Amino acid sequence: MPDTAEDEDSKEAMDIDEQSEVDPLEAFMAQNSTALAAPVSVNTRSAQDVLNDASDREDAVGSDLEEDILAIAARRAAQKKKDFATVDHAKENYEPFRKEFYIEPQELAHLTEEEVDAMRLELDGIVIRGKDCPKPMTHWGQCGLSAPVVETIRRLGYDTPTSIQAQAIPAIMAGRDAIGVAKTGSGKTVAFLLPMFRHIMDQRPLANGEGPIAMIMTPTRELAVQIHKECKPFIRALNLRAICAYGGPPIKDQIAELKRGAEIVVCTPGRMIDLLSANQGRVTNLKRVTYCVLDEADRMFDLGFEPQVMKILNNIRPQRQTVLFSATFPRTMEALARKILRGKPVEITVGARSVVAPEITQMVEVRPRDPDPQKFNRVLEILGELYNRDEDARTLIFVDRQEAADNLLAQLMRKGYPCNSLHGGKDQADRDNTISDFKAGVFPIMIATSVAARGLDVKQLKLVINYDCPNHMEDYVHRVGRTGRAGNKGTAITFVSEDQERYAADIAKALRLSQVEIPEPLKKLSDAFLEKVKAGTERQGASGFGGKGLGKFDVSRDLAKKVQRKIYGEEDDQEDEDEQAKEERMQNEALADTDRVNPEEAAAVQDLGSSAVADAPIKVERVSASSAKLRPVARKDTRSLDPVAAAKARIEAINNRLNLGGAGKAVTPEVKASNNLDAGDFRAMMEINDYPQKARWNVTNRTNIAKVLEATGTSITTQGQYVKPGSTAVEGVPKLYLLIEGPSEETVVEAVKELRRLLSEGTLADDGGTRYKVV
Repeated sequence: MPDTAEDEDSKEAMDIDEQSEVDPLEAFMAQNSTALAAPVSVNTRSAQDVLNDASDREDAVGSDLEEDILAIAARRAAQKKKDFATVDHAKENYEPFRKEFYIEPQELAHLTEEEVDAMRLELDGIVIRGKDCPKPMTHWGQCGLSAPVVETIRRLGYDTPTSIQAQAIPAIMAGRDAIGVAKTGSGKTVAFLLPMFRHIMDQRPLANGEGPIAMIMTPTRELAVQIHKECKPFIRALNLRAICAYGGPPIKDQIAELKRGAEIVVCTPGRMIDLLSANQGRVTNLKRVTYCVLDEADRMFDLGFEPQVMKILNNIRPQRQTVLFSATFPRTMEALARKILRGKPVEITVGARSVVAPEITQMVEVRPRDPDPQKFNRVLEILGELYNRDEDARTLIFVDRQEAADNLLAQLMRKGYPCNSLHGGKDQADRDNTISDFKAGVFPIMIATSVAARGLDVKQLKLVINYDCPNHMEDYVHRVGRTGRAGNKGTAITFVSEDQERYAADIAKALRLSQVEIPEPLKKLSDAFLEKVKAGTERQGASGFGGKGLGKFDVSRDLAKKVQRKIYGEEDDQEDEDEQAKEERMQNEALADTDRVNPEEAAAVQDLGSSAVADAPIKVERVSASSAKLRPVARKDTRSLDPVAAAKARIEAINNRLNLGGAGKAVTPEVKASNNLDAGDFRAMMEINDYPQKARWNVTNRTNIAKVLEATGTSITTQGQYVKPGSTAVEGVPKLYLLIEGPSEETVVEAVKELRRLLSEGTLADDGGTRYKVV
């Protein structure tokens, strides 16, 4: 054994000696060959472990992605939120400014009150509301204009002031806030531009980073472009700068112009808010604004524009001078407008309010009910007569919808008439090109919605056709006012169908105010509608444009937010409760009903079985869509019955409405073939007019309808007209009902069952309106 140990030790020593004698190059090569020969390590984990790890990684990536999406959405929402800080005027140190420039000429100072009244009567019957209004001027030299402005006026061919200019310019240059109402094409733009230039030239020049001195807001982009164009000859003569800011073009170009500095900004309210909000409010500000104009002021104060306009005006110094102009100004809008005026405002009305200029020949034709195949042929006849007389004439045709404009465009093009359309569905570049081509005569006919009804001034526009009847008098006045401008003659032809009695009354009123004879067919339609108003079966609509604008956008925005919260599982219970309370309040106003179920009747209904309506089977029949008609059931008078008898009578009435012969007998509205291809192949109609208020609300509020739509995939719309108890329904107009449409009988039946359940719950829940209980 010792020998063996010694042998091993000697072998180790020999190995060490051999290793020490190895050549370095050989050692390097050996090392490389060993590395190449080394086996590749194999992961011995099971396939299941690998799959589990992959799944974990996917989950991690998915959660990260979801967090990223939410973060991006939050950032974008914050970026898109167009808001700017409200100015605290008490903390601002505003520069003083002068706005009283008018010095009464000697030749006007000697005029007596009687002579001034006679002068105003000659100037188209000017009516003044407000104290100490300056006397109207008779020529340009009496209003203290600078030499460059007077020279520009002479070059533009403005010989004498128009009626609105003769009275409005002295009033504005005297420093008064003013409301100017005058017919279309009467020179209202120049009436507020000339005092504006005098106002700007009296102040110090703009420094770097300062905002504009004068701001003109308009409701439409086209009107903003036109006012900016009318400014150009004057600003070149006075060495001023003006920018036109409206939606459509890239905002970066308008930001660059504002940063360079501009004394005048002509804008639409939405784009002005964008500019004030851009870059945390560092692009521009309103500290230097001392002269503010609202053109087409009645449109600026309807339900759509008012919040935006007030947001901007509240950030302008309170001591500003504010001027409002329009061709129409309903009394309902006047109260809104006056709250932004300061001091002793003066109102100047030339002629009557909402009156058509006498240079316009107005014609109204009563056509058969739509669809009227002869209406288009009549348009061709009118166009043929016009262009046989005057090949260079322009024609503007108004319709009520974008689709109608494009359809009429295609029809006229097929008949060989070169034309184009103008509406809000087109991008801004197309709209600008369409107007410029129309003015230049590239095409003589333009089909437009009411977006072209204000401010559009085309020299050769000889004919306006209201293919679709305007829905109120102010819109009619502005539409026909596109022709007959600046003393030129024009013709306006309006088509009214026999089923448009409501609109006929407004058109007849406009003709009467213009002292134009009302055609006999139109007079009959108008009188028929007014008789219905007196009888209480119709209600006369309010004048003006109120009701359009932000409301519908708020609804769609809220719906989009709700969908997003549902997708990401972030339902806000409190917000839903607030929405539901708001919805309930709105529905209560819209579906006001004096007939309610008292608590004793409700208890009796519970005893008699509340599930009769909800659980009744549905009998399905497939019939032609044309035979689908409502079968309204007369309502019994239950006021003289005791509570239990009244409850039984109510159940019987409900069963009758649902085609239930008794408490458990078969069925509700049948499912019928639908003629609406977009909504589905089958439909059912459920009358809800005679149900209590809470029952009607239960099946029409947005939350419940959304649940039914999501569960069944059907389409549910509220149709007909609500008829109060004791009132008679309008002939040909069904009572309030629900129309349920779906792709199959099963989906429609499912929706009907759910709606019946909601009706039943609402009927039992209606407690007669008592707010408190005695306990």
